[in-house]
Amino acid sequence: MHRRGFLIGGVSVLVLPSCVSKPKMQLHHAEVQNAGPMGIGMNVFLRVNNENSFDVQVRNVRVQTTLQGRWTLPGVAYSPNQWLPADGTTIVQAPVIIPWTMVGPLLAETAMSSSIAYRVRGEADVTAIRSMGIRSDNYPVDETGSIPRAAVLQAARTTMPF
Repeated sequence: MHRRGFLIGGVSVLVLPSCVSKPKMQLHHAEVQNAGPMGIGMNVFLRVNNENSFDVQVRNVRVQTTLQGRWTLPGVAYSPNQWLPADGTTIVQAPVIIPWTMVGPLLAETAMSSSIAYRVRGEADVTAIRSMGIRSDNYPVDETGSIPRAAVLQAARTTMPF
C-alpha cells in the first residue's frame, strides 16, 4: 500500500539544501509481500525523477505516515542506499505495514473514494555528487499524496473475508 507512497516518502527525502532541485516522485505500483500478525506488509514502488545535473543518493529514511488525516501507521526506518542518476528516472522501493486494527476502519471510511490520502513526515540522510560526497543528514521530509484504495482492499482480501 504504500507507506512509501507513504514513503513514498521516504524517498521524497531526496532533497538537499540550496540549489538542489527536489526529485519528483510518482507511485508506480505496490505489491503485497505478506499478511502476517502485524498486518498487511507491502512494498511500494516509486518512480523518482532526479532533474538535477548530478547524482543524488538516499542513504537513510525515517518517516511516519498518516492516512486520511487520522490513521497513523507505525514509524518506518530503512536504508535504501540507492543512487538516483542525474537527469534520470529510477524505481525506488519502500516498505509499508498497515496494522490489522486499521484495515477495516480505513476501508470503511474510504468506501466512497477510489483513493486514500496520505502524509509522510520525517527525515532522510542524502548525499549529492558521488565524487564529492556532499552529505545532508536529517533533511526534513513532508510529502502528501494518495494511493489507490483498491490496492489495500486487494491485500486485505487475501487474508480477511469482507
